[in-house]
Amino acid sequence: MRLLTVIVFAVILYGCGPSVPVTDVKKIDPDVLRAALQIRTYVVGQTPNVSYSVIQPVDAYSCKHLVWEKPASKGDALKQLKIKAYILGANAIMDVEFDKRGSDPWGTNCWESVQASGVAIKFK
Repeated sequence: MRLLTVIVFAVILYGCGPSVPVTDVKKIDPDVLRAALQIRTYVVGQTPNVSYSVIQPVDAYSCKHLVWEKPASKGDALKQLKIKAYILGANAIMDVEFDKRGSDPWGTNCWESVQASGVAIKFK
């Protein structure tokens, strides 16, 4: 019975991943990553001074899912946001903002998370 309890606890603790979409940056093609990191970002209140078209809103999460993983960070969330925007065909992101959350095991299934959001755009 004790062994069964340990197994069930281990499956619950380690078997479930984050309940938010997290991009594993290590699995991204290096050329895609290099190009994505070149995407310009404009925080809320900044507007590009050239004409652009809106592609769509994007969001990304940095998630510390397991206790021993590195902390969630704005830098990681922004990197993932840029990758998503690049894949959509954007060359910039505007209205970028961050939302840092503490322990939220039921909403994100992360010990700690940072959400980055913005609007993917393409310069004309």
